[in-house]
Amino acid sequence: MPQATLARVGLDVGGTSIKAGRIDARGGIEADLAAVDIPRGIDPEGFLRLLVSVARSLEARDSIGIGIPGLIDRQFGGVRKSPNLPYLDQLPLRARVAAELGFDERSVHVENDANAAALGEQWLGAGKGAADLLLLTLGTGVGGGLILGGELYVGDGMGGEIGHVVIAPDGQPCGCGSRGCLEQYASATAARRRALERGLPVSAPGDLKLLAARARDGHAAERALLHEVGIDLGRGLGPVVCLLDLSCFVFGGGFSAALDVLEPGIRAGIRERSFGSRAETTRLLRATLGPSAGWIGAARLAHRAA
Repeated sequence: MPQATLARVGLDVGGTSIKAGRIDARGGIEADLAAVDIPRGIDPEGFLRLLVSVARSLEARDSIGIGIPGLIDRQFGGVRKSPNLPYLDQLPLRARVAAELGFDERSVHVENDANAAALGEQWLGAGKGAADLLLLTLGTGVGGGLILGGELYVGDGMGGEIGHVVIAPDGQPCGCGSRGCLEQYASATAARRRALERGLPVSAPGDLKLLAARARDGHAAERALLHEVGIDLGRGLGPVVCLLDLSCFVFGGGFSAALDVLEPGIRAGIRERSFGSRAETTRLLRATLGPSAGWIGAARLAHRAA
């Protein structure tokens, strides 16, 4: 097979499942697996066996990318800390996977899951062709992946962590140890909490679809709440606009389905916390790759390193 079209495997590890696929350098998808469940109570060795099994089922040949939640230590080749997947903490993922697959360790690329999704959306999704963008994943928290000059920006490991930008210094306590972080106001979890506090009909995370639908239908309480959530999102993005002059934000995660009703508030929040005309000209886009964004971006890492 010519090197230019050699397909690479990407794996996207979530809290309950692994999504994976194989894609060539031109963006042609050769295989896209159904999500593989991660058993509850799995230990590090069991997780490694499962991950390697998925990679082998996709006929990984010589290089793979892995997107994984948590703070990545790129020298170590694993996760410093993963709040939702503690069995990954301090696991030498790159070395262990390489050894199991018979690869050179430099051919296994480990990256934060939101960063991988940002690469996927910038390559083949909503942000295709954009040199600079920030992806926000609106789910349990607010993840972020930052692309600058067409390249993933990670800094010393925490680049793009928009969810922990503080928008209310004396606000809600956050799992990171700070208070008032963006994800405590604008994640799917936060929107559900805020709806329950107002007595709005939300009994499960999936009911955020009902919240958005009622807002679209003109129900004043739901519309007001999502406008406020949007403002808080915009308050988090305003400083990013000032610092980096970004003009493209892509929203993924389940709660991004409400982007149309969140957008007026987002623009109001950007206007409040920035200056110039960016609030009106900034592109606010809904991600288009869905659950495939992470594994596609992880595979992109493998292609770029080849």
